[in-house]
Amino acid sequence: MAKRKYHLQEQPIPEGFHIYEDRLEVAGVSFRKNDAAAFAKSKHLWLELEREQENKHDKNAIRVIGCSKGLFGTKRRFIGYVPKDVAKKIVEGGFWGKVRPRLLKTYVGAGGFVEILFQLLGPKGQKFQFSPPKTQEGGHYTEYVERVKQLKAENKNEEAIELLLKLVDEIEKEAQKRGEGWGVAPWYYEQLAILYRKEKRYDDEVQILERYEAQPKAPGASSEKWRNV
Repeated sequence: MAKRKYHLQEQPIPEGFHIYEDRLEVAGVSFRKNDAAAFAKSKHLWLELEREQENKHDKNAIRVIGCSKGLFGTKRRFIGYVPKDVAKKIVEGGFWGKVRPRLLKTYVGAGGFVEILFQLLGPKGQKFQFSPPKTQEGGHYTEYVERVKQLKAENKNEEAIELLLKLVDEIEKEAQKRGEGWGVAPWYYEQLAILYRKEKRYDDEVQILERYEAQPKAPGASSEKWRNV
């Protein structure tokens, strides 16, 4: 009989952390099916991470250890790996020791199929160093408008502020690179000002408005409406 269970309610997000990756699959589970299935069928589950620096194929390899607590103490099983691209960001980005896994789902199918999903948590204020916006030349920061709107709609104001600050940095770099005749887009500054006011961070609101005023303006942009933000 298949067994599926979701685990997020058992593991609240620790204070000072938020979600960096909301749905990752433990890689290589099919090669450790017995241990992975035994872990999934146990009780009081959580995950831990371990570096595997001796790995000849991937210097950034990170093991996922499935932990369960029973009558005879804690059982630790090597059940797979952090996906390769994510492990690279953790290690090469300097996030090893800062991030932690949060068990999302375990599934054991009748035919022996095993799936283990997890989230990756990291310290607040650093998420967009871990996954920087793709703001290459050509205006790719505009791809994040809907993401900002979504975060605001979900009342995730801190994440929206963090993202907008990163985007503003990139917008200003682009304006400087393009030189005369190019300016910053006001929408991102405006959204920051609105969010700061909503969070009662009035000094930050003033600072972002002053920061905008100091920048070269995009064609057609005006400072007039800022008086009503």
